[in-house]
Amino acid sequence: MRIIIAGAGAVGFHLAKELGVEGHNIAIIDVDPGKLEYLRDRLDVLTVQGTATSRASLEAAGTEGADLFIAVSNLDEVNMLACGAAHKLGVRRTLARVRNRDFTGESPLIDSLKLGITRFINPDEIAVDSIVALVSAPGSIDVGDFAGGQILLRSFDLEPGSSLADRPLSHLKEEYAGVPFLVASILRDGIHIVPRGSDQLQAGDRVYMLMARESLPVFRKVVSGSDRVQRVVIYGAERLGIDVARRLQGITNVVLIDEDRDRCHVAAAELDDTLVLNGSPNDADIQGQGRLSSADFFISAGRNEEHNLVLALLAKKRGARRNIVVTADPDIVSLLDSLDIDAVINPRLTMVGRLLRYVQVDHARAVLQAVQKIGENSAEVVEMLVRHGATAAGVSLRDLHLPHGALVGAVVRGDETFIPHGLTVLREGDQVVAFVLPGLRDRIKRLFARRGGLHFADDSGSAVKEPGPEPSRDGS
Repeated sequence: MRIIIAGAGAVGFHLAKELGVEGHNIAIIDVDPGKLEYLRDRLDVLTVQGTATSRASLEAAGTEGADLFIAVSNLDEVNMLACGAAHKLGVRRTLARVRNRDFTGESPLIDSLKLGITRFINPDEIAVDSIVALVSAPGSIDVGDFAGGQILLRSFDLEPGSSLADRPLSHLKEEYAGVPFLVASILRDGIHIVPRGSDQLQAGDRVYMLMARESLPVFRKVVSGSDRVQRVVIYGAERLGIDVARRLQGITNVVLIDEDRDRCHVAAAELDDTLVLNGSPNDADIQGQGRLSSADFFISAGRNEEHNLVLALLAKKRGARRNIVVTADPDIVSLLDSLDIDAVINPRLTMVGRLLRYVQVDHARAVLQAVQKIGENSAEVVEMLVRHGATAAGVSLRDLHLPHGALVGAVVRGDETFIPHGLTVLREGDQVVAFVLPGLRDRIKRLFARRGGLHFADDSGSAVKEPGPEPSRDGS
């Protein structure tokens, strides 16, 4: 695809890097020549110096014939105007990074489609989703939701002495019969293994599981020893911290701590079932009132990132079982991997991951529904729809002859979610979630697409197709 990115900051850089690896043609617009030079030295991209709301800049970047426009500057208003202008110049799909909840909330002030914006992306909301998902599955490292949240991806590192270690996967399946889950991949010594029933998990493995949502309590108990999170302590009564507390209160006991009295008053007014404490997590009285030593999670999300790191490390030493650090600096993420930090949330990089999912998805009515990269070697979990006339429709998984390195892990059929086996026959309309090793996604897609050509569509429903038979009236 031809993709234009407005904004050459951290998000724009990482987005261009990932999309370039995918083989897309990328153009980037920014007013800062230094940022553009930095990109040119590292990436094979077209750069245009200027404002993304300028006709000259947009046309120089190639809006005529472009498939997608992504605006990720630091200013909401610029991103919205740039998307509208790009749409006016012929770009069919546009994505705008917008932090203002008046535009991205449940009752938005503006209809994005009327502005020519296909979708608003709020990085803070995505970060909150990621934190809540990690808390809901203690011990998880990678998290992802598919098929409208009916199928979950969760990964964890297998600790020495775990009851899951050194046992064939077929035995685990028997022990947890009736619990819809599947070990989709094992990352061992940097290599992804698509396991068979005779394979055994080993201490030190990173295990990737696909499961139905109702299996989550069992997952929690097996991985963390408890099927319920009892207490979450959040440091930082900023917008993100308040939103995380709002999502978790009522599900578990939540404590929110901040040194700023005014921020505490705002948080207390918004949160009905959260204990808000004004003070420092280092203060003995605050530690006692908040029962920090018995916290299942300590989430460090204050303004000072170095302070966040120190507090998270101290919380772990004082008895908190797990910690999560929120940081805006992508360079800190790799540093924290060497420390006693269980999870790092970078809203910018998290948003890049979400944007990639939107870029890679064909359309709600087409084959590819969702994509999530896992690990550093570009393995993926993909959600696909079995289209009318597809090779996979009416065929058992055993007879489908999936390539080595691909595994169908879960199926949603109407109101039913289940883990398939070799004799499972796929049907038209099934939502299928599969694990695929690098380079296999397109081969798998062909099995689920209508024979004679893959069909793609923009978000308005306008059909575009590769060479093959003419589409039917219903777009299939």
